Amino acid sequence: MPYIKYFLSTGLLTILFFFCLGLSHQPLTGDLTRLGNFSENDFGWNAPQPSIAVLKQDEKTPNIIVLGDSFSAGNVWQSVVMVKGEYHLLTFQWGNPQQLERWIISLKKEYPATQYVILESVERLFLGHFNTTQSVAPVNKLTSQKTDAHYTTSKRVIEEPFTFSDPIYLIGTMFNSLRSFSQTTANGKTFITPLNRTDLFSNKRSDRLLYYTDDNHKKDWSMDEVRKSVRNIKRMQDSAKRQGIVLIVAVVPDKSTTYGRFFKSPQFDHPTPDVWEEMDKQGITQVNLKKTLISAIGKTQDIYMPNDTHLSTQGFVLMGNAVSQRLEEIHSINIGE
Repeated sequence: MPYIKYFLSTGLLTILFFFCLGLSHQPLTGDLTRLGNFSENDFGWNAPQPSIAVLKQDEKTPNIIVLGDSFSAGNVWQSVVMVKGEYHLLTFQWGNPQQLERWIISLKKEYPATQYVILESVERLFLGHFNTTQSVAPVNKLTSQKTDAHYTTSKRVIEEPFTFSDPIYLIGTMFNSLRSFSQTTANGKTFITPLNRTDLFSNKRSDRLLYYTDDNHKKDWSMDEVRKSVRNIKRMQDSAKRQGIVLIVAVVPDKSTTYGRFFKSPQFDHPTPDVWEEMDKQGITQVNLKKTLISAIGKTQDIYMPNDTHLSTQGFVLMGNAVSQRLEEIHSINIGE
């Protein structure tokens, strides 16, 4: 019957359309492409990244404890630190800021060899992590991060067995690939903004940058809140010092902070607090990752993944080198005292 033929033909053409659309958009791998409905073909990184050895952690006798968020989850920058010196690192993911100071104080008892604690936080969570009142409740035990030894991927995997993607997602990515985005635009949990340079990233649409919507929380920060947060960190550093531990703070700048000066239009209509500058003013022992990453622009492409909110392997190498250098400086000062 003719209507069956028309029905089957329409169905097959629809399947073929989404099959071809899925192939052209490439496998979904980035957090920001997923959250904003953007195509990996447009925002997937194309330049090779260094392949570095990710090492296992020392769960018995670490002399450096890392308390970090998702930027410390892969043990990549920590591995760079480990090969730079006689450092044995153990990383914990922390999620309860109210118990942070008590965790730091208790580490020496469980890990007597601890000399340094590196407290890592992404910039957008700075107030959430440090502008808090410490709890007197019993400390919940942290679980250390497990990492198997492996090498990081040097090339983005594009040729994978095809699987049908969500048709709504594919239609959304097709629509977004055709849009001009001549000004900063919110799309899902992602902002897309036009850039005045095209050599910062290796993706196909390197004239645009994707960043996470939570980066914009900074527009509501007050300087008083930032000062209070830094005073809390200072108190934690003093508490750690009494336990024989040097507490080092490493705040990873938001992607939008690092590349903000290349936006065609400003991210905010007023300056936002510089947490690194305030930490310097209050004498916080820190690794200034904002300075490290911004100074690498122009020399290093894809410091952050164009399709993701996190650093690339190259970005983590820069971070690891900066932490290692700071550790050497602190060690030299301690020897001289």
